[in-house]
Amino acid sequence: MPDIIVIGSGVSGLSCARCLQLAGYSVHIVTESLPLHTTSVAAGAAWSGSGIAGRGRTWAAATLDYFLKLTDEPNSGVTLQRMREVYAQRVADPWYRDLLPFFQRLSKHELRHGMTDGYLMDVPMVAPPIYLDRLHSQFLATGGRIETKTVDSLLELTAKAQLLINCSGVGARDLANDAGVYPIRGQTALLDAKGIRVGYMDNEAVHHIFPRADGVLIGGVKDEGNWNQDLEPGLLAKMIERCSRIESRLAQAKVLREFVGLRPGRADVRLEVETLSDGGAVIHNYGHGAVGYTLSWGCAQEVTKLAQSLLN
Repeated sequence: MPDIIVIGSGVSGLSCARCLQLAGYSVHIVTESLPLHTTSVAAGAAWSGSGIAGRGRTWAAATLDYFLKLTDEPNSGVTLQRMREVYAQRVADPWYRDLLPFFQRLSKHELRHGMTDGYLMDVPMVAPPIYLDRLHSQFLATGGRIETKTVDSLLELTAKAQLLINCSGVGARDLANDAGVYPIRGQTALLDAKGIRVGYMDNEAVHHIFPRADGVLIGGVKDEGNWNQDLEPGLLAKMIERCSRIESRLAQAKVLREFVGLRPGRADVRLEVETLSDGGAVIHNYGHGAVGYTLSWGCAQEVTKLAQSLLN
């Protein structure tokens, strides 16, 4: 019997599983979909600290430190990427400015029409198919097992391990009976666009251009409450048209793949211990919204500390 069962194999689940393995635990993953078929593979996956407050900043800073180290590792799927982050209004320096390898404010002539302020900065950029596959391979190589099945109740698993970790994403609405969880539908596309060295991020308009190790990801939409996981006809052409106004080389780029994912929205991240009705324990780790990658390793480290306090 494993020490711990992790529910879910997206970036949160895999990060927790690996972090727990590194702490010496035997870990089993139970998941409805394998890693490369989860919402996490559809993510833009740039490290982004904007809009993060409270303890989320601790998690984001820990993940930033972890990702920056991975940028020096070949084939990690994490690269250091120069990005422009722009705003339609004046903004203060972000809380994370001194944590980045490079940061400066954009000058007025560097801003597009309609934009008032922004930053130029170097941040970790994750290519999810590469990064998730690497985490998955490391998990298996360290003795982990992964089982594909639908979990209808946490009580199904409490007798099979000493501790459960719930990383079920938007599925936590039913699995944890948490009505505060809701889907934020996203649609993105990966393009084969050469020579784009500086990315672009306008989170309010959801205009994203993310040069990654596997291509250039563009997006997108943030459609709250929409459970539809099918590609929206005509949206790809609109995304290319919008983003090519910012970077003209995208207009004729080959489309490599389109993605749809349901980000797990919640008023705040739920990371806490719950004792279930049969006495079993679960650590919940869900509700990361659009910053799942940004919080992933920091949350996994906190989950591991909680697990150690419960099991030791």
